[in-house]
Amino acid sequence: MSELPLHGVRITDLSWQIAGPTCNRYLGLMGAEVIRIESNKRPDPYREQAINHFINQSKKSVTLNLAHPKGVALAKRLAGLSDVVMENFACGVIERLGLGYQELRQVKPDIIMLSSAGLGHSGPDMKQVAYGTLIQCYTGWSSLQGYPGQSPVIGGIWTDPVVGMLEVFLINAALHRKWQQGEGQYIDLSMAEATTMLLPETIMDYSMNGRVQQPLGNGHKRHVPHGNYPCRGHDQWIGIAVANEDQWASLCRTLGRDGLLEDPRFSDARGRWRHREELDQVIAESTMDYDSQELAESLQEAGVPAGPTMGVDQIWTNPHLRDRGFFHTFQDQDGTNRELPGVPWRFDGTADLNMFPAPLRGQHNSYVFSELLGLSAPEVEKLVKEQVIY
Repeated sequence: MSELPLHGVRITDLSWQIAGPTCNRYLGLMGAEVIRIESNKRPDPYREQAINHFINQSKKSVTLNLAHPKGVALAKRLAGLSDVVMENFACGVIERLGLGYQELRQVKPDIIMLSSAGLGHSGPDMKQVAYGTLIQCYTGWSSLQGYPGQSPVIGGIWTDPVVGMLEVFLINAALHRKWQQGEGQYIDLSMAEATTMLLPETIMDYSMNGRVQQPLGNGHKRHVPHGNYPCRGHDQWIGIAVANEDQWASLCRTLGRDGLLEDPRFSDARGRWRHREELDQVIAESTMDYDSQELAESLQEAGVPAGPTMGVDQIWTNPHLRDRGFFHTFQDQDGTNRELPGVPWRFDGTADLNMFPAPLRGQHNSYVFSELLGLSAPEVEKLVKEQVIY
């Protein structure tokens, strides 16, 4: 078995909350050594929540008080032994700490630094407070979620994980450049721009036509039927999306509703769209007697896009995901066996995922400060008493 792609890469992780930790989880699973700098002085609010077990897998943790000059000095020394530094503080914070890109370049000329902020590090709004839910509102996503005529909905996209996955791409691209050209790089990432770029059709529609798109619920601007329809059992549903005449005919025949093909209201796409509410009711009445999984398989065999709308319990026991090994079992810090999602890719010919449990706060202080940075035991003890290592 060959080594994982990022074996030998070291990341000094100053990020917190969800976006940065999500990114570094993936990088850790790819083989990178991720050293997370935490502090009892300013704890990450998500550390005590269940999501910590997921987003902070496969990392090491040290406690370092960055409000203390000695803490900053140690962080710089660690950066000097790293390939990448990541942070997602509010604009200006990392520079005020003395850990900005220009400072880190002095100790590591080819360092890669990614700084993520809600609205980036330039522009008139850069200092606005930004959290995932606020970003959804700021970027136009909320105005497109929900149902016509109802209030905007916060949902439909979870900004932090999306940004974290984009950061994975950026870090790997920067590492490739470094390996090819021997140069580091500073990356200024705007969470808002990362979220807005996922609305290209909506933005193009306005720029070309002056048209402001509205929420569609489960509907579509052209295709009908298009939505979730009830199936047999409690809270069981199937998603169906008909895009052409062949799919429409196959849907009717599979549901045993051939008569719909002769109904003048539904004779073409325009008619089905005009009478979409009536048609949705007819389809819903037709799907109620079917098992969602069995109906989905029948429709797919007939060439109709369809899939069961599964709950978490069904995802958990899904035979396909189980067969692909999507869920991984590992032993947590307390000895409890836990099972969590792995990653949606497979590297052919490589070792298993570099998956181990989220670290306890400061669990790797001895390794980092004594082994990597070469501090003696008395030096470490003194720094602990001074609440530098804290």
